[in-house]
Amino acid sequence: MTAKDRTYLSFLLLGLFQQIQGSLVKTNLGLKVKRGQSVFLQEEDLQFLIPRAKDACKLEVVLNEPITQRVGALTPQVFDCHFLADEVKYTHNGCPILKEDTVELRLYRFTESETYSERFSLRVQITEPDCNVIKFGSQNLEVPEFYGLSNVLDGNVLSFHYEHRHNIECTVRVTTLETHLPVHGQLVTGKLEKPEGPRGDEPDSFVSLRRQLDNKARAHCKSEDCLKGLKLLTVTKVPCTDFLKMGIRYHHTDPPSPDIDYISIRLDLTDTRSRSIIQSEQAWIPVTIKDAMPNQPPKPAFMSVFILEVDQFILTPLSTATLDAEDDETPKRRLVFNITKAPSEGFVAHLSDHTRPIGSFTWTDLNDMLISYQPPNASHTQRRNYEVEFEVHDFYFEKSQPVIVHVSIRTADTNAPRVSWNMGLSLLEGQSRPITWDQFQIVDNDNPKAVKIITVDGLQHGRLSVRGGKGFMFTVNDIKDGVVRYHHDDSDTTKDYIVFRITDGLHQTRHKFPINVLPKDDSPPFLITNMVLELSEGQTALLRGSVLQACDLDSSDDYIMFNITRPPQAGEIVKMPGPGITGYTVTRFLQKDLFHSIIYYRHAGGEVFDDSFEVVLSDFHDPPNLSEPQVVVVQIQPVPDQPPREAAGVTRHLTVNETDVIYLTKQQLHFVDLESPDSELTYTVTTPPFYSTTYGGSDAGRLFLVDSIPKLTKDPNAPMLRLFTQHAVNYMKVAYMPPILDIGPFPQHVQFVLSVTNQQGSTTAGICFNITVLPVDNLAPEVQVKPLAVDEGGESWVSEDHMRLSDQDSLQDSLRVKLRAGPQHGSVYLDGTATSPGQTITVRDLKSLKISPRWL
Repeated sequence: MTAKDRTYLSFLLLGLFQQIQGSLVKTNLGLKVKRGQSVFLQEEDLQFLIPRAKDACKLEVVLNEPITQRVGALTPQVFDCHFLADEVKYTHNGCPILKEDTVELRLYRFTESETYSERFSLRVQITEPDCNVIKFGSQNLEVPEFYGLSNVLDGNVLSFHYEHRHNIECTVRVTTLETHLPVHGQLVTGKLEKPEGPRGDEPDSFVSLRRQLDNKARAHCKSEDCLKGLKLLTVTKVPCTDFLKMGIRYHHTDPPSPDIDYISIRLDLTDTRSRSIIQSEQAWIPVTIKDAMPNQPPKPAFMSVFILEVDQFILTPLSTATLDAEDDETPKRRLVFNITKAPSEGFVAHLSDHTRPIGSFTWTDLNDMLISYQPPNASHTQRRNYEVEFEVHDFYFEKSQPVIVHVSIRTADTNAPRVSWNMGLSLLEGQSRPITWDQFQIVDNDNPKAVKIITVDGLQHGRLSVRGGKGFMFTVNDIKDGVVRYHHDDSDTTKDYIVFRITDGLHQTRHKFPINVLPKDDSPPFLITNMVLELSEGQTALLRGSVLQACDLDSSDDYIMFNITRPPQAGEIVKMPGPGITGYTVTRFLQKDLFHSIIYYRHAGGEVFDDSFEVVLSDFHDPPNLSEPQVVVVQIQPVPDQPPREAAGVTRHLTVNETDVIYLTKQQLHFVDLESPDSELTYTVTTPPFYSTTYGGSDAGRLFLVDSIPKLTKDPNAPMLRLFTQHAVNYMKVAYMPPILDIGPFPQHVQFVLSVTNQQGSTTAGICFNITVLPVDNLAPEVQVKPLAVDEGGESWVSEDHMRLSDQDSLQDSLRVKLRAGPQHGSVYLDGTATSPGQTITVRDLKSLKISPRWL
């Protein structure tokens, strides 16, 4: 087997489970996220070929790869392969430049005796939002010259669109610390002092030059004394309504810069009841810098040699003397090196975990000599040479041309023992694993059997055993036989290590062996907030997160279940999913229900003022981890007995056609009493229905019980109702019957007056209820006719005395007489014109004496 084959085999034994049965990833559809917003990873997006009941399975977000998660982040860092719907979230930071992002994940499968791992990428596609809160206006921020000030950040540049409700608080925060934006400027407020005018006959060019020098001096100013009226923005979180009124400007301070810089902000909509954030959005506000050049890609540094000399088996750090880059617009500490072509043997590693290969790193880590090359674990008699290809990315994601570093591995001529391969150990919390030859290899040229490995430090969260017994010293053959075993102590830790002293009797060296511990869900949730809930007698109080909140170290806090093992005695725990929705009693609820402000304690109104209920917390592990019983205390403040009060939103008004009857419902009549059920709230009709206008009718309708008549129609025999309960109203047992006789052509307004009494005898009187009775045109007109005497050959006028038209439910002006047939011996004239059959005559025509029959 060649050296290359041995190195390749070691990589596979390290963690790539594909050698055994292929990839463990069954489905990887990636994510789609709208720019500046968040999205949850769903089960159908990412699935694995690992049965839930068989082996433990964990996913870890790889954090030391700066070429990934460039414009967002996936949280939490470690989560179960069978994650819940709202547990794993990718949050985009609002960057408008990239359309894609990548999240690097490491998959672990833990069996009873082995750990398999696999690394893969989750692609994130970034789309434009279609319904976002932060919207850009018609104007852009623009800096007219180097060191200059932009226009004001106001409503012409930016606006916020959200539903304004009394319990929604909108805040905006400038996220400079998270995004390092703006890169080439600062944010200021205030008004700049008026610049000095020309001095005497000084030419305009001198004035312009003096203004530029003043701008430059102001840009380099470290205190507000020399900002000449401007103030540095120090308040980074303000209400949305105030943010656009602060007069914020971008102050350019650092040329050369690209022609676009950005201001990053985050907007939060917070529920003031629970203080939980119900929506967040981020955005990068572009700032155009006039006369600046477009961003240029980085270039390799001239002084670097791009050659790395490595001793055989020795982890060798890279430095900026070996590899470096420059960029005019991006500070070096923001540069990222991406490995586009890995060495054919060995790998590049980060010293935070030198057992794992990396694909990218930052200039800062390179400068701090935290990036190293791990040579292959095979020994050679001749020098070997390899190439590593890099690309350098700047802050604005421009990349350089490929940069090649030549790696040359010298042969080693020493008899001292050396570690040729160190891959560390990965295991699940509480497990034990053997340290095998595939993970830890030691070579010695002259006498490998004399090599002793002695534990001298570490083991902070576990112990080492050799052949089942206590062990602090072992041999190379013990490693090859797999009898050296690490046992984790089952504590909630994620890292451990062992420092070995390796000696052959003549030479010795020290070496650190890292241990990566993945957490398991074995701890129950626990309360971090349990305050006394206070409310007044008969009230309903929201269970806020500031009163009751729990935490789970091993799983999502949203899915902590509060199981009510002993309910409250003086009230009940109710869930109200939304405004206007009647709450219902629950025996358990999730913590995210608390965050969404839908869990309430409702006092029954009795004379018990000290209450409590008991909960046991559980998670979604199978079987669930259960906490000890926890008591939540409720204190009720007594209030004096009050008369019934009207519920919110009640109209106390009905509209009904005169031919119909109509129910009274809770929408029109609803009074409540904290200490009386609806069946004990009694209404008394103190004034029966009466007309509130000058209409002279005596019958204004009546209230009646629906069950008192056989059919729900107008019935003069229905008994008038004087007493009824709120319970009867709730179940539509009370109705109003309009007057029996026709009310005429006009709507009539009816009122009646009530009082309501609770079971303690407290009364609310003078309750006025209004009814609008609408006329219905259901009666035929009536005509009274008298004979008309006309002389032969003469004519006579037809007046209201001869033809009188009337209709109880129609206006007189709307009545018409249609001429069906004319007289046999004459004609009928309307306003001097002969009429014909089908023509109509109005009441006004009769009153005006425009109708005149003529005798032939």
